[in-house]
Amino acid sequence: MIRITDLLTEITMGGIQPYATSFTWQQSGKGYETQVPCDDIPVKFSLTWVWSPEGDEYAFAIATPSRFPTGHTMTHGNTTARGQLSYLRVLGTAAESIMDFCTQYSPMAIDVTGYDPSTEKDLQKTRIYRNLLHANQVRIQQAGYNILDQNGKLWLVRTSTADTTGVQ
Repeated sequence: MIRITDLLTEITMGGIQPYATSFTWQQSGKGYETQVPCDDIPVKFSLTWVWSPEGDEYAFAIATPSRFPTGHTMTHGNTTARGQLSYLRVLGTAAESIMDFCTQYSPMAIDVTGYDPSTEKDLQKTRIYRNLLHANQVRIQQAGYNILDQNGKLWLVRTSTADTTGVQ
């Protein structure tokens, strides 16, 4: 049996074909979102602003169509997309969307901890995101971010507030 964590340790963001590499971010409530057609299924990638005294922080989420009439869901058990998408391609797209958001908006931090009401799925998602981020640590550092992984939370944290000219 092939385990997804084994696969993730061998791939990088450039090693899989994401569904998209270019994103149009729309302001939505307290943050931004973009929608990408993944095998004709609309998947939303969102970054919700979280108040912090240090500056702009966001929480990242992936949402797929819900089996209920509420639109999209982050809950594995409530999606109509289960078994219809390449999860590795969705992860590659998620990674590209996060890097695109960092480039466009330079947030101080992004919480990429997995979320699901099921504790088991919640922890599984966080483990998968952790492996994906650590496998791509060089690219993340080149974008000016570090991975902060502690107390069950997983963050991308900007290393400097300077722009490319060195001006803060």
